[in-house]
Amino acid sequence: MPARVKAAANYQNSRLALLQAKTDGYDDAILLNSDGSVAEGPGYTIFLVRDHQPMTPPVTSNILEGVTRATLLTLFRESLGVEVEQREIDRTELYVADEAFFAGTAAEVTPILSIDRHPVGDGTMGPLTAKVREAYFHAVRTGSAPHPEWRTPVYA
Repeated sequence: MPARVKAAANYQNSRLALLQAKTDGYDDAILLNSDGSVAEGPGYTIFLVRDHQPMTPPVTSNILEGVTRATLLTLFRESLGVEVEQREIDRTELYVADEAFFAGTAAEVTPILSIDRHPVGDGTMGPLTAKVREAYFHAVRTGSAPHPEWRTPVYA
């Protein structure tokens, strides 16, 4: 099913992948596209960092073009002065990444500490992940952060 379509039926693939991951003793799943390249997590974008360079699959990798993904691409550039490389990511790159994290509406910025029971980096949240997570929380949770158009006030 094309992940670019955000429809209820499309979440079935993600649900099945997550159930399989849990059955196999993992906390989550990383999905590959039809070409065998890294696509995303079940319901969220994936980012990797290698040699201080953040990367994420391009929108042509059969991924959902999420709002949180777009927000992080902007925050990396504007708040951290870093451009995110958008390119096909081979599955083997997961094992040599210095950092990895999921990003999405519910996941926000969630570090990935191991992949296939191999630690990512030193097995803790990496420094670039921590910085973009902090920038993200600042942007979406404070009224004084840049891009007020990203937030809609909710009044009691």
